[in-house]
Amino acid sequence: MNKIAYFASETWASLRKNLILAVAAIAVVAVSLGILGMVVMGWNMFSNMIKNAERKVGEVDIYLSDLTTEEERAAIEAFLVSIPEVDPTKVTYKTKDQALQEFKERFKDQPELWEYIDENPLPNSYELMTKDPKDVGLVVGRISNEAPFRDRIEDVKSASSAIEKLENIFDKFRQIGIVGVIALAIVAVLLVSVTIQVAIFARRREIGIMKLVGATNWFIRWPFVLEGISEGLVGSAVAILVALAVKVWILDKLIENLQFLRLSLSPGLLAVLFPCMVLGGVVIGALGSAYALGRFLEV
Repeated sequence: MNKIAYFASETWASLRKNLILAVAAIAVVAVSLGILGMVVMGWNMFSNMIKNAERKVGEVDIYLSDLTTEEERAAIEAFLVSIPEVDPTKVTYKTKDQALQEFKERFKDQPELWEYIDENPLPNSYELMTKDPKDVGLVVGRISNEAPFRDRIEDVKSASSAIEKLENIFDKFRQIGIVGVIALAIVAVLLVSVTIQVAIFARRREIGIMKLVGATNWFIRWPFVLEGISEGLVGSAVAILVALAVKVWILDKLIENLQFLRLSLSPGLLAVLFPCMVLGGVVIGALGSAYALGRFLEV
């Protein structure tokens, strides 16, 4: 117990003596882990959005003119069902009233989007699924070029190209985030190492005396190790607070106000992320201490 108290008091005394360097090390640890937390939350949020969108990869929407007669609609439906690449059990007709009702249900928390609409602006439409998502382009081409009464088809849309662009943007975002986190983590390790080096230099005479009276190597090393770990822990705590503030004030607002993008954070993400950030702080502090002790402390 006396050893623990001694190590704690020596660690605190060293942090106070090198306060500016310690604060700088804590700040860099906090920035690196904070960016890590924001990258992970952003990655999770956009990953969930892409997963929701990928469910519509094989989906094709065909919008009809309001002038389309029942006979013309039946002919168009028969053509859609006959396309070999289309799943005939998943060809669904949706009236404009049904489309408006779905719109209201999806945005029920934002009634200002639809409560002042006098006339229904949404068209009648068909929604179909291809047997293989890769055939979406082929199906869209056949509908655009071969469907009967093509003048009654106002538009044909699919999500495949948009999702592909989203995935490319998402991959770049993830790569840049990972590189940034690694670079800042290395800087944090080096800065923690510098603070330990300064502490070792400041206590070099005391260390010499301790060696003369028979102190063990780890008895001498532990205060420096704990100093580095303490800087990492405080930095991780600051990073967690920043990440939590970003979630509450920014990400939650985006999820609430951009419901049409279907953004979301996975349940339980923070319960895994925050302990990992604490562990990351400990690892950065321990690595910085180990580097400094290995190079500058001969015991």
